[in-house]
Amino acid sequence: MRKAFVFSLVALLSFTLCLLTSNVYAAAPCSGTGDCTIQTAIGPISTNPQSFTESIFNAILGIAGGIALLLIMVSGYKYMTSQGNPEAVKAATEQLTSAIIGLLFIILSFVILEIIGVDILKIPGFG
Repeated sequence: MRKAFVFSLVALLSFTLCLLTSNVYAAAPCSGTGDCTIQTAIGPISTNPQSFTESIFNAILGIAGGIALLLIMVSGYKYMTSQGNPEAVKAATEQLTSAIIGLLFIILSFVILEIIGVDILKIPGFG
């Protein structure tokens, strides 16, 4: 059972990596400013550092949200199938609490980074 799970996880990650890099070399012509876009399976990615960083942050936040959603669903399933077993109920509620707290940490870290970068340090092009 454990080997099948690990194999399916590796297969899913490999498939995702293939999708992300499938068209990485099909670059659009650059404009006069040197801002090129590269067409990938997830959409165009800019070579401009500001746009690239923004797209990376958005992707990380989306992936973290998806993982947190999956963890919440798994903990709900574990809670439903615990059949009143106190140890299983406690483990499921701890996993649910950890998933929600982890998601809040990720969201608050992006908010704090935005506040420090834009409001306090006034980094040009950061906001």
